[in-house]
Amino acid sequence: MKTTSVTFPNYFIEINPTVPVAFLGSCFSEHLSRKLNENKFSVVSNPLGVIFNPMSLAHILELDTEKLLGNNFERNDVWLNWQANASVFGYSNDSLAKVIRENLAQFRDGLSASNVLFVTFGSAWVYEHKYYSRVVANCHKQPSKDFKKRLLTSEEIVMQWSRTISRLKEVYPALNIVFTVSPVRHIKDGVVENSRSKSILLEAVHQLTEQNSQVVYFPVYEFFMDELRDYAYFKKDGIHPNEIAIDLVWEKFEQSFFTQETKAWLNEYQRLLQQLQHRPLHPDSKEAKEFSAKAQREMETFLAG
Repeated sequence: MKTTSVTFPNYFIEINPTVPVAFLGSCFSEHLSRKLNENKFSVVSNPLGVIFNPMSLAHILELDTEKLLGNNFERNDVWLNWQANASVFGYSNDSLAKVIRENLAQFRDGLSASNVLFVTFGSAWVYEHKYYSRVVANCHKQPSKDFKKRLLTSEEIVMQWSRTISRLKEVYPALNIVFTVSPVRHIKDGVVENSRSKSILLEAVHQLTEQNSQVVYFPVYEFFMDELRDYAYFKKDGIHPNEIAIDLVWEKFEQSFFTQETKAWLNEYQRLLQQLQHRPLHPDSKEAKEFSAKAQREMETFLAG
């Protein structure tokens, strides 16, 4: 059967183990950041947890810490934040504020040392809190009557992110931004509604890349919709990509962003890791112990540079 191939460009952005890589966005960005972490790259990712909508993602970059802390609230003895995932919480306002401050400080430190920020949009459907009159990142299981659900327009997203990109350029002039659109379908919104959402995100992202020289698009969404057009690449729910698919995207990621030197470094690391993870048949033998000690020394020397 003939398959549709998706071309991934070789970008001008170089990723290597010595420079932090920053990620924001939906759970798909988590997959890429995890793969980099596993291979000893420096990563900063999602200081307020996994977030899907473009507006809340922009707020992380645009609002100062104190404004973000103004979104803290208490629910059933747990403190949460309207602009954060439920995984970011505290048992008092002060403890939550401490977590958010530390997470944001670590992320911004990484961003200042990085040359690239990956941003993954998940959905253009948003929930506006009727009392606060703002888009929230998470409804935190609060009553639905407190929110208004609506679909963002591509114009809204472009306007917000044009401002955010300009601010980023002022603070981090060497930073490049790589947009992706998550291939994970938000079926809870409806199949047709999900398609509308993704089309808005795609249009907004492409307008932003056309307007900014340091902004590019990584076609993960098209890769899944066309080249990986088979449920064999998804988990049992038929929605989330499985490990096979993630490994294939990782290959495209390497192809697009790694220099030959970085690829050689990664190959050597994988070789040493495989050697380190080897489990001998007779682990207490002298030969096995010497092999293990030698493998440990070689990995430590390699990582020390």
